[in-house]
Amino acid sequence: MRNSLKNIKDIDMLFTSSATNDFVDNCIIKTYNGTRGFLVTVSSKVFKKAVDRNRIKRLIREELKGLTPSKSIGIIYIGKEIPKKINIRNHLFSKQKRLIFGI
Repeated sequence: MRNSLKNIKDIDMLFTSSATNDFVDNCIIKTYNGTRGFLVTVSSKVFKKAVDRNRIKRLIREELKGLTPSKSIGIIYIGKEIPKKINIRNHLFSKQKRLIFGI
């Protein structure tokens, strides 16, 4: 994923600042006016096996494929089961979220 957030300072700003929070499809979506990029995380307390966490992250990344954000976006999966499909893309392209991608 080319648009991933890797810098510790950027990740800290995303979670400690007054970032905007949205909830959709068992995911919390945090946005912040900072470095462009995505951050995808899954709880290791809920999903003990790395295989399960990686599968969920892969599903989310497939949903975000081809998108270039104009803000920092953190996606936290908080569901209790492994989903078959995640529908985040429609939410991100709604009228309220067009500013995220600069459309």
